[in-house]
Amino acid sequence: MKDEVKTKVRPDGLRYESKSVGTDFPGPYGGTMSCFLCGQHMPRSRLAPFKVAGAQQFRCRNGC
Repeated sequence: MKDEVKTKVRPDGLRYESKSVGTDFPGPYGGTMSCFLCGQHMPRSRLAPFKVAGAQQFRCRNGC
C-alpha cells in the first residue's frame, strides 16, 4: 500500500505534492530506459542507440 500523498497550498494558491527522492525503477540511474519509438521500459542492454537530429536516442533492439 502506498503512503498517503501530502500536499500543501502555497501563498500564491498553487498546490504541490511532497514526494521522496529517487525512482521507481531499480538499478543505477533507474536501471531501465524507455524506447524512443514505443515508450516501453526495458534494460538498456535490450535497446539499440541511433541518432535523431544529432542526439543519441535508444530504440528496441529486436523491434517494437
